[in-house]
Amino acid sequence: MRSLASKLSAGVLCACLFFAIAATAIGAVGIFGVRTATQTGQQIADDELSTATITAQLGLKLDAAYSDGMALTISSDPTNRESHAARLANIRIPEVEASLAELNRIHAGDEAIELANITELNQRWSNLRTLLNARLTTQGGQGAPERSSAAALTTAFDPLANQITELINREVVDVQADQARAAAVAARTNWGVVAAVIVSVAISLGLGWWGRRRLRSAVEPAQDQVEFADTLQLAEDEGEAQQLLQRHLERSVTGGTVTVLNRNNSADRLEAVTPVSIGSPLKQGLLHAEPRSCLAVRSARVHSEDDHRHALLGCPVCGECPGTSLCTPLTVGGEVIGSVLVNRTSRYSPTEQQRIRDSVAQAAPVLANLRNLAIAELRAATDSLTGLPNKRAVADNLKRMLAQASRTLSPLALLVLDLDHFKGINDRYGHPVGDQTLANVGAAIRSAIRESDFAGRNGGEEFAVLLPDTDAEGAAVTADKIRAAIAEIALPGLDLMVTASVGVAAYPQHGTGSERLERLADAALYVAKRTGRNRVEIASSPAEDAAIELLAADTTSWPARDS
Repeated sequence: MRSLASKLSAGVLCACLFFAIAATAIGAVGIFGVRTATQTGQQIADDELSTATITAQLGLKLDAAYSDGMALTISSDPTNRESHAARLANIRIPEVEASLAELNRIHAGDEAIELANITELNQRWSNLRTLLNARLTTQGGQGAPERSSAAALTTAFDPLANQITELINREVVDVQADQARAAAVAARTNWGVVAAVIVSVAISLGLGWWGRRRLRSAVEPAQDQVEFADTLQLAEDEGEAQQLLQRHLERSVTGGTVTVLNRNNSADRLEAVTPVSIGSPLKQGLLHAEPRSCLAVRSARVHSEDDHRHALLGCPVCGECPGTSLCTPLTVGGEVIGSVLVNRTSRYSPTEQQRIRDSVAQAAPVLANLRNLAIAELRAATDSLTGLPNKRAVADNLKRMLAQASRTLSPLALLVLDLDHFKGINDRYGHPVGDQTLANVGAAIRSAIRESDFAGRNGGEEFAVLLPDTDAEGAAVTADKIRAAIAEIALPGLDLMVTASVGVAAYPQHGTGSERLERLADAALYVAKRTGRNRVEIASSPAEDAAIELLAADTTSWPARDS
């Protein structure tokens, strides 16, 4: 490590020297160019842009004055004319006078041609202002519209507006000329910077070639560790991260066999989550193994087993493995979540032992985070009362299983069941009894379906079941089993009878989309409710779909869903 540090220090010193030289050269050229560009930009901002802005504002104010003058001239509404007259006299004309005075001040030092244009602009405004004042004097809110006066206003305003446009265009042309000059300065600056960069690059290449030769041998051993750390962040779940850890260690430790062990607290078991080779003594050691059976997990420290020198306390898990075993705990925040066992015939060098410890330390928090994320996602998709997936999970699984059925051209059935008279149970016995009834219904559903089937709670007293590779007739049989299982529910000390009505729809017999299957299964459920409850009803054939959907929509004559 000291040798590596000294080599890295030398490389850093050389890099600092190079960057100092490069920064000095580039900075000198850059400061000169920036200063020049700043002066040019300041000139543009203080001259042409300011003048163009004031001229444009003058044009807007002239437009407003002309508009009020025209409105005053042609309007036949006395109130409207009084309003325009007041705005023209008190706002528009004074605003134009102020902007024109500012424009005269800016152009006071211009050449004779520019001054002539400004003088002509003042004269044209004087003519227009005379007409506007005349309208204020003669009409001021009374009288009838005068079309001839409107034409006179337009005749006086148009040359003035055109001249304003010409002035703005001229200022824009001046701005463009100044920008061209600034661009030329910037181009010269850029070439100077490029030259400085070329020199810097040449120096860096020489130093890089020299430094690479010195650092390559020291850096190469750490490249695998960096790659592992980066790749570990891409793992989507705990299993993938565990496999990445296994492959990385087997690549880093020559001849080593790596097994990742997981601490299953809920089952109080220590389990191998990566493959264990056939015939390995580790298989026997893991039979009925508890987390405390692993000495690395028990002590939260690295434990080693060696054929040449047996430990005082042998590990029941890896003690029979031949060669040398090194078991490192996966520790996160003081808690051990598992361990990593590396076994091979020869002993491990200090560098290999350190590499194993570093890899395990890097992987432990990632594994813990992925495990916590999976638990959180599971809880978010699970109904806490029944332990079944919730409505969001039902919708997601319906879409997923429907897509799989369409790819494999296999049937898929959807059951929607609703408890009969459940509101009466809550009203009569209270919500705790109702909650226990729902929990028992969830257990009854799970007992009546296959491992490959999916059951969830849509909310309230409604449940959904997905049956892959099952047509409508087969689904009806399963639905009747579920109905019978629910009917057998009994709560100690209560004279309570629980029944359910079930609606069945199947893909592709009744529909190919999730929304249509849900709608038809729901319609069949309503038919079951209406025709007696505690029964199973299959969705209609395609020819009868419209009738069933109309019945489902006619909810005014149907019983409530909780009845």
